[in-house]
Amino acid sequence: MKIAMKFGLIMILLAAVALAAPAQNPPPVKVDNNKIVGNWSLEVNAGQEFYYLPLLLKVTAGKLEGTLSEQNGMFKDVPLTGIEFDGQTLKFEAKTPTPPDGAERPIKFDLKLASDKLEGLVSIVDLGISAAVTGAKK
Repeated sequence: MKIAMKFGLIMILLAAVALAAPAQNPPPVKVDNNKIVGNWSLEVNAGQEFYYLPLLLKVTAGKLEGTLSEQNGMFKDVPLTGIEFDGQTLKFEAKTPTPPDGAERPIKFDLKLASDKLEGLVSIVDLGISAAVTGAKK
């Protein structure tokens, strides 16, 4: 009898855990990519130098994608990778020529959206440097 009660108690606990598990993982919230889609003008403040980067973001087949260019032609229409947008924070990477030697390196952007403005950091991890970025929607 005691074994049957213990078994019954274990089964009730397992059922409670199984029922509670879905409540802990709510479905992902659908993000409105329209807030971020479009042409952006980014300004990188690298201390004594400024870089101006046109950014194009669009949705293709339900997926956010885009390109990055440098206003003076250092690079043009470089595809973005690892694009993430949660409704407030935009993160992406691109492999572009970078100062000081023009070698191609991955650069990472981490930007916050407020109204039609972006603000955050760009990092060149290989060189251990980062710079402030601001952006406005065109």
